[in-house]
Amino acid sequence: MGRVTLAVRLKPEANREGEHVVRIRITKDRLVVNWSLNIAVPEKHFNLAGNSQQENWIRRANHSHGNFNKRILVAYEQAREAVAFFEKRASAYTANDVRDYLERGGLPDTVLSYFSLHLQQRVVAAGDDLSKIQTTGGYKDTLKVLRWYLRETNQLPDSIPDEVVDKRFWLLSNFAKKDILDLKDWLSNNYGENTVSTHLSKLRHVLFLAADAGLISYEKFPMRGVSISFKRKKVDRLREDDIEQLATARADKKNRGGGAHFVTNPVHARSLAMMMYLAHGARLSDAVSWRMKDYVIEGQEHRLRYQTGKNKRTLSVLLDQEAIDLLAPYRIKSDGSLKQSQDFLFPYLPANWDKLSAEDKHIELRKAKGRARHQITQLGLRIGLDKHLTPHVMRHSFADMMRKAGVPLETRQEALGHSDIKTTRNYEDQFDQEAVDKVSMLYQNRRNKKEENTGKTEL
Repeated sequence: MGRVTLAVRLKPEANREGEHVVRIRITKDRLVVNWSLNIAVPEKHFNLAGNSQQENWIRRANHSHGNFNKRILVAYEQAREAVAFFEKRASAYTANDVRDYLERGGLPDTVLSYFSLHLQQRVVAAGDDLSKIQTTGGYKDTLKVLRWYLRETNQLPDSIPDEVVDKRFWLLSNFAKKDILDLKDWLSNNYGENTVSTHLSKLRHVLFLAADAGLISYEKFPMRGVSISFKRKKVDRLREDDIEQLATARADKKNRGGGAHFVTNPVHARSLAMMMYLAHGARLSDAVSWRMKDYVIEGQEHRLRYQTGKNKRTLSVLLDQEAIDLLAPYRIKSDGSLKQSQDFLFPYLPANWDKLSAEDKHIELRKAKGRARHQITQLGLRIGLDKHLTPHVMRHSFADMMRKAGVPLETRQEALGHSDIKTTRNYEDQFDQEAVDKVSMLYQNRRNKKEENTGKTEL
């Protein structure tokens, strides 16, 4: 890691009064950033050779030179202290980290203030990435729950702003395991096991970052020894006859719900569910986002070639004739003409999608997934499936079909678009019940065979 250098400089561009803002220049590893001060002077009043010993950055020709030089010295010392703070942490940092630290006036000293800061950083880092925006939304939910806990347990009125709550409770320096256990008890009384673990795991992540910043001791880490466990939900898998029942189901032509038909009509649920299965167990968020440009014809081959939203993997799915026939009407507009490259195949997302902000896209995608999920579940009930039909069932069913067919684990990972093979292996944790039942019958089958050979029953 390179050494940090500090210097007092003027902003090159002058303001409307012809003055230049004084800044502390921070340089590290060839990255230069500036911390602007609330001081501006004419260029001729600035001494480029000024230093902290003589406090002479602003020349005597400026009538406020004494006051300005003292303020610059204070800011310069704050910058030096900030650099020393980061150096003591013995972990990587950048010039941007130093500047951000100075602009905030240091790091927050309470758990929720630090959590809020982390959330702000996540929002910036997410940008237009819908997957990261979704993850950030999870941290927003946890922060809301933590604030609710403090308000309820301390009997705070709603009139107290969140910022005040954040700063009033849970000092990082005093945050202890008992605080975590009390929180866990409260969460357990209000939420299910997996939701409790989700909120605790996000809090733990933020506390680890606080420990990295030197705000919490690793030796007395408050979540040490606190168990966080997720109960894996059992996901039904469709058998071949279930898939056939779904594939041949009569389409529901009734429009249920208000609004535009292209969004709410449940007639598309069967095609969407089947395409999720046929397209290698595609995720729902990807399926409703497929565009015409993702449908590629190369000679005799028809493919869906797209980038997954979750882990940004590029998948190329060869379509069989059933998938080609299913998608054929979705490649055509209502007037009979071929859709444009940016048009969506399935009509779940709004036509003005590309003009929306990243946050609005996240909201619309969530609404579209909710509609599709509800329609697919209702479809399963309508056709009489004996399983709870969901989009994720289609994904697991395709994975189970590959497993039964003896497809190698690595190939299944690639087909499902998993970035980690452990995820693919986790799909197998719920064993095929038929196979388990056969194990139960091993002794009986062996006994029956022995009886056939001896012609008598042993008592």
